[in-house]
Amino acid sequence: MKAVLVSPPRPGVRIGDIPEPRLSDRGIYIRILWTGICGTDREIINGVLPIASTPPGKDEMILGHEAIGVVERASKGLEDLVGRYVILVNRRGCGRCLNCLAGRADYCETGGFVEAGIKGLDGFMAEYVVDDPRYIVEVPRELLDVAVLAQPLSDLEKSIESVLITQRRMIWSCEDGTYRCRKAIVIGTGPIGMLASMLLKSYGFRVTIVNRRDLYPHEKNMISRIGVKFYNSLNGYEELYKEIGPFDIVFDTTAKPSVIKSVLRFMNYNSILALFGFARAPERDYLDSEELTMIAAKNIALVGVVNGQKRHFETALEHIASWKSSMPGALESMITARIEIEDRDRVLKVLREKPPNEIKTLIVFSK
Repeated sequence: MKAVLVSPPRPGVRIGDIPEPRLSDRGIYIRILWTGICGTDREIINGVLPIASTPPGKDEMILGHEAIGVVERASKGLEDLVGRYVILVNRRGCGRCLNCLAGRADYCETGGFVEAGIKGLDGFMAEYVVDDPRYIVEVPRELLDVAVLAQPLSDLEKSIESVLITQRRMIWSCEDGTYRCRKAIVIGTGPIGMLASMLLKSYGFRVTIVNRRDLYPHEKNMISRIGVKFYNSLNGYEELYKEIGPFDIVFDTTAKPSVIKSVLRFMNYNSILALFGFARAPERDYLDSEELTMIAAKNIALVGVVNGQKRHFETALEHIASWKSSMPGALESMITARIEIEDRDRVLKVLREKPPNEIKTLIVFSK
């Protein structure tokens, strides 16, 4: 079968022909339909993701952690799963700590978790995958065209959940019991920024999505469909602050210290800064004593947010279903390209470098 292969920490990527997997006693045999390309995939390919590693005893790893497939065969007792469309949960627990034993590998206490296509476990950019039914989530046929977005959205479901749990430290809802008086700033207009904006809007927040450049046409179309405000932060946040007042949530997808410093002084009392993702390039900057004092004096919370688990995938699919009607065309607009695996040169090119018009590119393995 064809598979996209990497050898972290070394940079590089190739499409190879490898043996098909064998069905295990408690496994299901899945034909992959398509996989999404994520910034994390490109970081692995370019050798800049420190946590990336091949499975034990292997020199190569199958890339990919966003996938839709159909169950073609199943071991005894699991035959009812044949024919089901599924997405696959990418992080698997260490099997030792309490959180992992309770199905919450997103809070692994040992660091011994594995992550498909990223850390110590083969991923899903292949024609076939054999997996454990504990790690699949069924996808309704009606959502098949955009359900691959449930994987990045699951991480955001967990992230916003963490934000709201943290903010229970006080009365944070508005006078009407909603969050409609709260202002959310999402930094970054990539797929994570777009999905985070959709999710925060669904919770009732007043959302502004931010980038330090003008929007590409496809981004303008997407933001128009979501129905949120855009702000160009090239010259800082002063004008936005004057217009809407202090920020209650800052959801950062850049992991750039300079970006965090530039927005910090415009945050509200009792606000929260959510840090999502990893830096694309090394950058050194430091909070000074005045900024640290401000964080303490304003009671600002900082929370690191990453990775959703199975129930977050399920919630993500529920939101995707609702957005199909409440934000028509928005999710479909996020899929900016579909490239068949047979088109090897084009696949390798888009894996190595993000095209300027991309929100989400899919690699099609089967139809």
